[in-house]
Amino acid sequence: MNDPAIETDVNILINKGNKLVESGMYNDAIQSYDKALEIDPKLTEVLNNKGLALARTWKHEDAIKCYEKALEIKPDDEEVLYNKGIALAMIGKTAESIACYDKILEINPGDASALCSKGDVYFEGAKYEAALHEYDRSIKINPKDETVWNNRGLTLVKLNRIPDAIMSYDTALELNPTVEKIWSNKGLALAKMKQTGESIDLQKIASTLHKEEPEIVNPELEITTTIPTPDRQGELQVPVTTSSEAAPEKPVPLIINPVNEQFRQYSGKNAVTGKSKEYLIKGNAFFNEKKYAEAIDFFDISLQLESNNCITWNNKGLALAREDKYDEALICYEKALEIDPDDYVYLNNKGNALYKKGDIKTALKTFGLAFEKNPENPTSIRGIELCIKSLKKTV
Repeated sequence: MNDPAIETDVNILINKGNKLVESGMYNDAIQSYDKALEIDPKLTEVLNNKGLALARTWKHEDAIKCYEKALEIKPDDEEVLYNKGIALAMIGKTAESIACYDKILEINPGDASALCSKGDVYFEGAKYEAALHEYDRSIKINPKDETVWNNRGLTLVKLNRIPDAIMSYDTALELNPTVEKIWSNKGLALAKMKQTGESIDLQKIASTLHKEEPEIVNPELEITTTIPTPDRQGELQVPVTTSSEAAPEKPVPLIINPVNEQFRQYSGKNAVTGKSKEYLIKGNAFFNEKKYAEAIDFFDISLQLESNNCITWNNKGLALAREDKYDEALICYEKALEIDPDDYVYLNNKGNALYKKGDIKTALKTFGLAFEKNPENPTSIRGIELCIKSLKKTV
């Protein structure tokens, strides 16, 4: 393709297709790539990008055909082999998928990502020993990838090696403590350990923690493996002539308090009713607007009308804690726990206030009680770990 005018037209179509993919308009992107391929059917990067767009619409068989055409032109294209491996795994063709990653490893034996992906495929096929072997190989090459350590933890759980899994999650969290899914996976592993009757050795957990305090995101409970999904289909290949195309920015994780404070609405087993409920709703609204003094005023009116409501006591405690009035917040949490002593949310909030006040030993006991009430709640686990860290620093 030597005609500059035609080359310009092709680049315009490629750029248009790439932008459409980034906008999630996959069918329109495919049409743009097809027009570029009509002009030059040997553009491997366009065939790859068309395959990615097809995979995002779950047309994995069609995506594989695009990848195969690209590999006919450039058999050693590692990016295309990687994407083909993912597409094959998505339709259950495990052996063919593994062959793609083995081909990448023939070209580049030190490709830790290919080893991780190979492990992912084995994991998805329930071949856990094989998956663990590949993750360990990947870690030897690149021990700084939290994804591999997380996947290794998931595999060890499947093999009922729970303490080893927890240590693997701890390593992942040392590398990147802002990934919510890893906190969740570790929480579930600890819960499973308790269900099987194994004791939880807090000193062993402490020995695997960082020495420095990281910033932490909200660890909501959610079990999600990191096996390839359409969102992990690789990056668009952009020709040199379109180098102005910028990759989309990754979202910045939200940084919040070390332990997630848990706010309660006005429904549930301890639902607030009547006028008391109206004032609680108004208090909640002011709390959400960060107008804590006004929120406390309305919570007080709600409690005057209905003093035996743990939800209002809890929410007033949170508002007081936001104003650094921890002693007053603790009184509120105690009131809530007098009404509902088995609520792990109130225990977690009490533990958080004690931790911020500096009463670490009592906070540790409180988070431990919350964990006993609900072992699957990661807030309690995070609180225990923070307390252990603080106690280690004072030794």
